[in-house]
Amino acid sequence: MISVVDCETTGFGRYDRLVEIAVVQMDTEAGNVVDEFDTLLNPERDVGPTDIHRVTPTMVEAAPTFGEIAATLARRLHGTVLVAHNLSFDARMLDQEFNRLGTTFSTGTGHCTLRMTSEKLGLACRRHGIPLSQAHRALADARATAELLRTLHPEDGCGRPGGTVPCRIGYIDGAPNPRTLRRPPAGEEDSGMVRMVSQARYPYCDEAIVAYLDALDWVLDDHEITPAEREEMARLAEDLGLSAAHVEAAHARYFESIVAAALRDRVVTEAEHLLMKRVAAALNIEHADIPSPTELPRFTGLPLGARVCFSGSGAYRGRPLTRDYLQRCAARAGLQPVASVTKKGCDLLVVFDLATGSGKARKARSYGIPLMRVGSFMRQASAPE
Repeated sequence: MISVVDCETTGFGRYDRLVEIAVVQMDTEAGNVVDEFDTLLNPERDVGPTDIHRVTPTMVEAAPTFGEIAATLARRLHGTVLVAHNLSFDARMLDQEFNRLGTTFSTGTGHCTLRMTSEKLGLACRRHGIPLSQAHRALADARATAELLRTLHPEDGCGRPGGTVPCRIGYIDGAPNPRTLRRPPAGEEDSGMVRMVSQARYPYCDEAIVAYLDALDWVLDDHEITPAEREEMARLAEDLGLSAAHVEAAHARYFESIVAAALRDRVVTEAEHLLMKRVAAALNIEHADIPSPTELPRFTGLPLGARVCFSGSGAYRGRPLTRDYLQRCAARAGLQPVASVTKKGCDLLVVFDLATGSGKARKARSYGIPLMRVGSFMRQASAPE
């Protein structure tokens, strides 16, 4: 089996994390795609270059962490030949993630389509007539890389020249978690979370429950279960030998894990609250214990001398804004820019996305310091636009 991998990350360094991963698996004889896996990941820090990968903090606030999908990912990759466009980079990032969990990761000797072509993925795809309409989306890049490999090695199905050594991943303590959070459709990246996802860990031996919950996860992509989908799920439960009591318990466990995901950062947003209500209704959970939206400190107006800190960089109305520029705007408005968030030395933190997981944002929330979007700040500070 060959596993074509693509990772989107917060950066390139030792302490950077994955924000999205996709795996396209192909058989080694004909090069046919036999399975796909993709999910956004909560990096437990800021998401990095949003202008490149288009992943925003809001999109990953309820996504699983790498630790939550590690066992599932390891089951897919272990014993397969890895392929990536710049394999050394993707392998290094995976190695760092697995090592954080105390698990060994060996890349083996796979195939690097970047080395084969000496071209960036977009250029290589254009040269070989391979469509790539959504670059820097992990699944789109992985699919394109798989097709590129097949094109470069047509005589070997999916490129199985001799000498390859499969990937090896050490033991991971924990059951495979079927939960994922897939990216919104193209053009909807800023529409908020598509759905909540689970942190639950299901019994490893109970493959029937895992299979049922994996199907449920896909059905609930749009936060509802249609009559046709309900019939299909009932048939699946019957095929898996699950009783009505098993299904009811699985639904309850699924919903509990959604609540756990929403409470992970100790803040329940209005969007999270609404989504929990919709999922509870879809699962016919009549007496669901849905946490209320968190009352956050509000900051009205920008009084002269207010101490303002800025987190991250991004764009406003299509124009990139740097932290230096925002600090100059604050100074011109009679505010006091500060470099860090402290309990007694900061009155407001300005961010590009209220769901950001940056260290400054975590500190501000713990101190009760309000957060404000860059757009609101620009309007209230009467900054030039």
